[in-house]
Amino acid sequence: MQASPRRPTDKTLSHPAALRSLVFAAMAATLVPAQAQDAPVELTGTASLSHRKLVERTPAGANLLTERGPMAHLQLQAVRPLADGQALGLRAQFGGAHLDYDGQTQAGVPLTTTTRQAEAGADLMWRPFAPAAWGEGWLTFGVLANRRMIYSTPIAGGLDEESSAALLGVRWRSPAFAPAARWNAHVEAEARTSVWHRLDVDFHGLLDKTHFEAARKRMLTVRVLASPADSPWEWGLEWSGLWQPASKSVGVSRGGVPMAGTTVHQPELSMRDLTLRVGRRF
Repeated sequence: MQASPRRPTDKTLSHPAALRSLVFAAMAATLVPAQAQDAPVELTGTASLSHRKLVERTPAGANLLTERGPMAHLQLQAVRPLADGQALGLRAQFGGAHLDYDGQTQAGVPLTTTTRQAEAGADLMWRPFAPAAWGEGWLTFGVLANRRMIYSTPIAGGLDEESSAALLGVRWRSPAFAPAARWNAHVEAEARTSVWHRLDVDFHGLLDKTHFEAARKRMLTVRVLASPADSPWEWGLEWSGLWQPASKSVGVSRGGVPMAGTTVHQPELSMRDLTLRVGRRF
C-alpha cells in the first residue's frame, strides 16, 4: 500500500548549523565596514501582500488539493557597493498566512479545512561586475524554511510538514527607465533552484515522524518596481512560481515498528504568488 504523506506544502525552519554560519558570515561581510572602503550600506525594508495558490497533483496530473488565500511578507535588504563596481547584499524575508484547504482524505472523501503556512529565508547576494548598459547581474546563495500545518477535522487528522532547502540562483536587474513624468522604474527577474532539500513530516500520532530527501525546487520571480523621483518610497508588482516534482517514496513505522508494504511520498506540487509590494529606502 502506498500513502500520500499529507497534503503538504513546504517549510524550512531547520537548516543545519553550517548553513546558518554561512548566512551570518554573509551578514558580517555585508554590514561591517572594511578599512579599504567606506561606501554606505543601502538599506531597504519592504512589506507585501500576496495571493497564494498551492496545488498538489497525482502522477496522472489530477488535483489532490488546493490551498489558497492572502499571505503577508516582510523583507529586509542590505547592499554594500564595493570600490571596483562589485557589490555584496544580504536579504532576509518572513511570511505567514492561514489558507483555505480544499482536498480529500486518503480514502477520497472531500475535505475542507485550514492550513497555516509560515516561511523564513535569507540570501547572500553578490554582484561580480559593475552595472552595464544591459543592467546588473547577481549571483545568490540562500536558505529557505517553510512550515505547513494542516488543521485536523472531525473526519481527518492534521499534519505538520516542514521543508528546509539550500538554494543557488541568478538575478537580473534592468537599467532604470521613466514610465511617466517624475517616476523611475526597473524590472527584476530571479531564478533559483535547490541544491539540498529535506522534508520532515509529523503525522500527529497516526504514524511516526518521517524524515526524507525531498525533490528539487525550481523557483522563478519577475517584478516591476517604481518610485517617484527623489522619494525613498518604492511600489512594486511581483509574480512568482515554484515547481517541484514528486519525491521518492520512503517506508514508515508506527510505535517504532516498520509497517511492511506501506510508504509515503510528497506529491508533485506547484505554487503561484501574485504580490503587491511597498518599500522604503533608509
